[in-house]
Amino acid sequence: MKSKEKLQAAAAKLFMEKGYENTTVQEIASLAGVTERTFFRQFKDKSDVLFDTNNELGQVVAAFISDNFDIEKKPLKLAVEGFVSISEFFEGSRERVLARNQIIQSNSDLQERELLKGQVLIASVTSSLSAKYDSDLSELAARFAVEIFHMAFIKWIKSAENGLAEQLLTVYELYENSLCCVD
Repeated sequence: MKSKEKLQAAAAKLFMEKGYENTTVQEIASLAGVTERTFFRQFKDKSDVLFDTNNELGQVVAAFISDNFDIEKKPLKLAVEGFVSISEFFEGSRERVLARNQIIQSNSDLQERELLKGQVLIASVTSSLSAKYDSDLSELAARFAVEIFHMAFIKWIKSAENGLAEQLLTVYELYENSLCCVD
């Protein structure tokens, strides 16, 4: 396991045991078996441990959109499929994702940062869609796609009965059947 992953695991453990506010960088580094200096090479502060600071998920979704463009496909459907394509990341680390979500929900500053992360995700999806579709349509589709992802994510957190991909497609279908095409 790389030092970054060790630090993330140590931080999650300590945040769950002691709370985010009561955990220090020194404690995280110590539990991970690295120095504070190593911590700060990987993260600017302890909140960074919880966030995708490089927007890797956004980049993967954007790449999916670029690689799977079909002129016949609506941009929202393509963006939702992009989120479906990353669902395995969440499925493969469900316990870690659940712990991270619990930590974020317990701290208002972390909740705010999570909202900002959502805006970065919208920008990534918008940028990718805009290469092929009208810019206003792309932004609207990106915003809806991120909201669909968010709603599916919440449903997935509440119940392990259905996978995240299934939740995404169910929420998208709900959108299509009730909002999109009402007479």
